[in-house]
Amino acid sequence: MGGLDNTIINTALPAIISDLHGIELIGWIVAVFLLGTAVSTPLWSKLGEHVGNKRSYQLAASLFVLGSFLQGMSPNIIFLIIARTLMGIGNGGMISLPYIIYARMYKNPRKRMQVLGFVSASYSMATIVGPLVGGYIVDTFSWHWVFYLNVPIGLISIILVQIYYRLSKLPESKGRVDYLGATLMTIGLVGLLAGIEMIGATDGMVVSAIILVSFVILGVMFRVELQVEDPIIPSRLFKNLPLMIDFGLFTLIWGAFIGFLIYSPMWAQGLLGTSALIGGATQIPGSVTDFIGSGAVAPMRKYFTPQKVIAIGIVTLVITFLIMVIAGVKAPLVVASCWGL
Repeated sequence: MGGLDNTIINTALPAIISDLHGIELIGWIVAVFLLGTAVSTPLWSKLGEHVGNKRSYQLAASLFVLGSFLQGMSPNIIFLIIARTLMGIGNGGMISLPYIIYARMYKNPRKRMQVLGFVSASYSMATIVGPLVGGYIVDTFSWHWVFYLNVPIGLISIILVQIYYRLSKLPESKGRVDYLGATLMTIGLVGLLAGIEMIGATDGMVVSAIILVSFVILGVMFRVELQVEDPIIPSRLFKNLPLMIDFGLFTLIWGAFIGFLIYSPMWAQGLLGTSALIGGATQIPGSVTDFIGSGAVAPMRKYFTPQKVIAIGIVTLVITFLIMVIAGVKAPLVVASCWGL
């Protein structure tokens, strides 16, 4: 559902803005979804420790479905942004809890790696189908049905998890819930991401003040986390240098990739005047190679270390984005479609 929505919404954005107006808020449609996901992800994993990953996932999927349904009913841009925030909160659990479940189900690292490869391939398959489905729906029906499509898929997901996922035992609670830490983290991240989103649209002093206050709040949160029994974000994570480097690389790489996925269909429709279907097709080559690459990770690990496998992917992305910079905004559609490769 996550892969499907991420690519479908990108093809529908021009139609949504044309219908609901508020082009100055187009960035918030994307930002609030990512904001809800970023803030809620660690909270969902912590909730899973207390009530079980199965219940947590079903609750997250329910919020995702509800948010998607409300977006389809949106009468104005503000209502859509609020509903998309709710959907983003649910998405935080949908993208994090399954990986925790896989880790518990598959103890063998090699088997787990194969399963995660299948999961990545499934996501990539959804991103291949998404642009075509989204473009067809927008051109044939209306952008509302782009969101309604998630409702039956989400409900089926909830039912399948209820039927087939069996827990050996409920997780043991490790202590009191860290409500203060969760509140400080939410306020700090919301303020920080909102401040970044306001850059260029609001007075610089206001933006600087919001970002500064957010950093202070996050600093207070880290001090609080050192004193609680069961912290939301354990301090030991920040002592693991390889893990922190991995977090930094993931942030940069995924940020660049998201930027391409979001703006390539808008660029095709807005500057080249293509239909929503053709605009969405700009994402298909990248989705295909992503699908192939996900399945190639396990075989490559027989010949390369994990660091070398990651390095190959990073070098490929850097070369691709350099080509995009050189080509410029007037590049032919065929060439632009191949950027995603």
